[in-house]
Amino acid sequence: MKEKIESGIEGIDKMLYGGIPVRSQIMLAGGPGTGKTLFAFEFLYKGAKIGEPGVFFSFEEESSSIINNAKKAFPSFTDIDKLIDEKKLVVQGLGETKPYIQKDTEGSQYTFGRMITEIESIAESTQATRLVLDSVSLMRLFIREPFEYRSVSMDLVAVLRRLGITSIITTEIETPEKSRLLFQPEFFIYDGLIIMYTSGGPGELSTLTLEVVKMRGSNHSRATVPYEISPNGIELTLIHENRP
Repeated sequence: MKEKIESGIEGIDKMLYGGIPVRSQIMLAGGPGTGKTLFAFEFLYKGAKIGEPGVFFSFEEESSSIINNAKKAFPSFTDIDKLIDEKKLVVQGLGETKPYIQKDTEGSQYTFGRMITEIESIAESTQATRLVLDSVSLMRLFIREPFEYRSVSMDLVAVLRRLGITSIITTEIETPEKSRLLFQPEFFIYDGLIIMYTSGGPGELSTLTLEVVKMRGSNHSRATVPYEISPNGIELTLIHENRP
């Protein structure tokens, strides 16, 4: 059994029987509005609070938007600015990550040529032990060739493992409904897969649920559990089950 670190999200740590295996690269998948970015931010914030520096890379939002949304969602996280000032929590938003997306010499495709190198450089300079990449869905849009996309994904995972980093990498799924979900091939590149679902028809109140689909090197709960985005963080409603 691998050594584990606590994510800081109490319900997840209980579902994983103690936390995430260290140096694991976790894919966090879900539809719009399920709270993927907030979940990933809390993972870094809780790590920074216990002296584990973290870096947040976003290809979709400006750093100010990420920080402000986290403050609004989690008003109890009163020391976000302090952790940022101390470089325990580094947020690289769209303004900083956009240069990684470049057209090739023929102008027909986009590449992420410098992305992995820059991620490695910043992670090393901050001595980060936790990292978030939000989200790889943009990579899939720009890298149309499946083999190339898979190759870039594998290179990214290999670098993060070599650096000894535990990461959460978010992605959008085509449907947030569990019954209609099709697993993508890239899901299996990563050490863990957590999926955030939403259900509820037109005019109905949406229900958010979460499932740990896989976690290499660790037993985990097989339950699909409700959760909410509360002022104190992501809160799961766990059911009692016998551990294996």
